[in-house]
Amino acid sequence: MEMAEIVMNPVRQRIFQYFLLHKTGTVKEIRKALPDVPSASLYRHIKILTDSTILMVVGENRIRGTVESVYQLNKDAMETEDETGNAVQMSLLSICATFAKYFSSGKADSKKDMLLFTNCTLLLTDEEFSGFLTEINQIAVKYMKKEAVEGSKTRQITLISAPSNE
Repeated sequence: MEMAEIVMNPVRQRIFQYFLLHKTGTVKEIRKALPDVPSASLYRHIKILTDSTILMVVGENRIRGTVESVYQLNKDAMETEDETGNAVQMSLLSICATFAKYFSSGKADSKKDMLLFTNCTLLLTDEEFSGFLTEINQIAVKYMKKEAVEGSKTRQITLISAPSNE
């Protein structure tokens, strides 16, 4: 499985998000943060991430005769050059596939689901744009830290920055 295919899976993206917020985690802790993901599926995704060295075992907890692995994101495995733009294009295709699946489900209700698509052009220096991204990141982290409660829905937000071809 290629790296782009591994990282574009929505459940694995949520596992990455967990590790961006928490330095380490066990399957039990991740399951608590992702209550809508079935246990068998979660174990399968963690195995894929571990086999591809994206996650690494950094410790073990011994609990009543069993061993619980403690995982950590291997940031070195995630750093890849993408001069051809293949990873970006795969990401965009994955987003398109998600929308296609949503709209073909027969249950699409963009108003009820609060579907949002917006596009704007910013005229900022690199320093200003860096500050803008920092602010967006701070807001995103604030809400990513919220635990699931009754009525919580999974919502995916994608921010894409592209150079203008003017």
